[in-house]
Amino acid sequence: MKRIFILPILLIASAFSLGAQDKPGENINEKFFEAKIREFVYQLELTDAQKAAFVPLYKRYDDEVRAAFVKPQRPSRDKKAEMTSEDAAAIVKGRLSNQQKTLSIREKYVDEFAKVLEPRQLLRLFNVENQIQNKLKSRQGHPGQGHGPAQGGPGRGPRPGQGGK
Repeated sequence: MKRIFILPILLIASAFSLGAQDKPGENINEKFFEAKIREFVYQLELTDAQKAAFVPLYKRYDDEVRAAFVKPQRPSRDKKAEMTSEDAAAIVKGRLSNQQKTLSIREKYVDEFAKVLEPRQLLRLFNVENQIQNKLKSRQGHPGQGHGPAQGGPGRGPRPGQGGK
């Protein structure tokens, strides 16, 4: 069971460590995409035929999500003290806009993914994608992202008061 939770971390870490050894012309995003695909193949237990159909479809989906994403503003700690309510509202609205765009793209692709994946795989698809993103965010040190001990995330131990299992 631990292997399921450790594998995404290892894949992401390997993608980043390989990035430090890139040859000219190689792209870290390509390596990360390949690591995500390996994780999907493993987690969703894709057959070779499913993988052949899934990879180009997921690539189109992933490219569309990336193109729609606007990097959110992250004010420095000093700027937070000087921030107005309007500034904070603009940041929140930007984040919500990204979430809405992503949700729209996901809804658009569900029927396409359903043509390639079995029902159980389709139900897990976006959960696995979220797990990968959360692992990446937690490795990049984004506060409040990922699954820390307070959230009772995988591999982090139980929440206080939950016991050892």
